[in-house]
Amino acid sequence: MIKGIIVRPGKTPEVIEFPEGYKELQRLVEGNFEMPYLFDDVDIVVNEEGKFNGSDPNRLLYYKGQLIDILFGNILIVDANDEGETISLSEDKISKYMKIFSNEAIFLA
Repeated sequence: MIKGIIVRPGKTPEVIEFPEGYKELQRLVEGNFEMPYLFDDVDIVVNEEGKFNGSDPNRLLYYKGQLIDILFGNILIVDANDEGETISLSEDKISKYMKIFSNEAIFLA
């Protein structure tokens, strides 16, 4: 099982455990997924069609004070190992990202 954080539009982030695998990531983000942002060795997984398929806006993503994206639909935050495989978040990262994604705007360094 993989431990990660799911952030649904308009909801508080929640820690979840889910089976490993491509199909499970698709289920959680409700469609084909992409990982457009890697920050602090954490993958932010979103529906690749979220901006175009009627998904609700979820979070604003800022980098160095500039708006770089609006994330739509469910967001999944997971960790990755050196081979790029999806793995569980550590307790420290869970604490950090639960706090960060509790805000409507996400500020990356």
